[in-house]
This record gives sequence, C-alpha cells and structure tokens, in this order.
Amino acid sequence: MNAVVRTILLGAASLAALASAAQAADIIEQPYYEPAPEVVPVEVGSGWYLRGDVSYDFESDLDAGYRTYGPLCKNCSPFYETQEYDGFKIEENANVGVGVGYQFNEFLRGDLTAHYWKSDAHGTDTGGFGIDCFGVARSSSSCVSTDKTEMTAWELMANAYVDLGTYAGFTPYVGAGVGAVHIEYDALTNTAQNVVNGQVGAVAYTGTHPGLEDWRFAYALMAGASYDLTQALKLDVGYRYVNVEEGDMFGFDKDTAAGGAVGTQGFDKGFDRHTIQAGLRYSLF
Repeated sequence: MNAVVRTILLGAASLAALASAAQAADIIEQPYYEPAPEVVPVEVGSGWYLRGDVSYDFESDLDAGYRTYGPLCKNCSPFYETQEYDGFKIEENANVGVGVGYQFNEFLRGDLTAHYWKSDAHGTDTGGFGIDCFGVARSSSSCVSTDKTEMTAWELMANAYVDLGTYAGFTPYVGAGVGAVHIEYDALTNTAQNVVNGQVGAVAYTGTHPGLEDWRFAYALMAGASYDLTQALKLDVGYRYVNVEEGDMFGFDKDTAAGGAVGTQGFDKGFDRHTIQAGLRYSLF
C-alpha cells in the first residue's frame, strides 16, 4: 500500500514539474507585448476651400452729374452750378475673382473674395435750346457734349452663404456680402458739338479732365448652385448683384482750374452691377 501511494505521489510530482517546465518554455518562446495605442488620424485644414471665378458683367446705367464754373461778368463773383447728364453707361466687361472660404457645417459657409474688372464708360449731355457750346444765344442752336472715360475696379468682399441641401450632386444656395470697391476713373475726354436746326456741326472744342479715384462701400446678393465634380472639387454657377455707393469721377480741366475752379467737377450717384459667374471651389483636406 505504501509503495502504491509513493508511486502515485512521485507521478504527480513528475507531472507538475513537467507542466512548470512547459509553461516556462512558453514564456521564453512567446514573449508578451503590450498593444500599442490606437492612432487617430487628425484632419488638417478640414473645411477650408479655395475658389476662382470668371464673370460677365452686363451693361449698367450710371446716374452721373457735373458742376460748371464761371463768373457771369468780369467783376462778378464766380459760381458753381450742378448739371445732370442725359445718360451715362458702364459697358459690359469680363470680371475675374479669387477667394478663400470655410465650410462651417452642411448648410453654412463663408468666404473672402477679391474681384477685378475694367470697363469703358460714356455719357451725353445736351445744352438748352438756343444756346451754343460757348454759351452764346443763337436761333435754333444747342450744344451736345459726349464724355468718354475708362474705369477700373478692385472689389474686396466678405460673404456668407446658406446651402439648401444636395440633390444628385447639385447644391443650390443663396448668399450675401458686404465690403468695399476701389473705383478709379481714367482721364475723361469731353467733346462738344453745336447742333443747329437739328444738324450736328463740327467739333466746337475738346477738353480733358483728370480722373479721380476713391474707396466706396458696396454690398452683394448671390444665388446659384454648385455641382460635385469630385469629392473635393465643385463647379459653381450663379447670379451676382453688386451695389456700389456714390463717389467722384473727374476734376476740372486745366483751363477752368486756371480760372479758379477747385474741387471735384464730375461725380456719380452709385451704380449696380448684374453678373453671371462660373467658377471652381476646391476643398482642402
């Protein structure tokens, strides 16, 4: 009996020793490595986008006027009188723009844009019946003046848009912006001709007036739609209305200035621009 018990105990001890050795071998052969922490990718620039646009600006009416200067007689005090043009227009032109923006959420975004355009501008004015271009009363006579200049505009605008949802890749939107426009007029050429009995005569005189420039407040309203060309690139087509406040146009010609005239001679009362534009918006990720 004792021999049997000893045999069983020795067998159990042998099995325990073998198990311990096997476990130690497993630890040596298969070392334990602690799992590395999960790396979460961080998006850099998410929501930011760049844009570039080309536009067609339609012809615009320009409500403009000017001041005349001169004494009525040799010893009279000088005076200024304000006149209105019969009509003044800004010709149609191309318009280019660039900008950078941010998509705040699915429906709201905003951007800063800069636009540049250059256009011819011209107007006409007719003097009173029976007065020629030199102010002399003549029967059935009048004076017709044609003024021509060129204007250059730099526009800086902060805009906000509401995207109205995406349908089959198309996202309609509405927007508004506020900012400033720098308007610079080139020298204005004034050509006057006598009209006698309805017939336009030869040029009576031609004068040149120095162009003026200034910054003006402006606001814009937009509506359009974008289309997803790729995940990052959108085609944007829309209508844009811009209202520019009043400002200076040109000064007095050198002869009138030499006679004592000072300050601004020509001015406009502000104008509207109606634009169809197309461009691309590229999202930065």
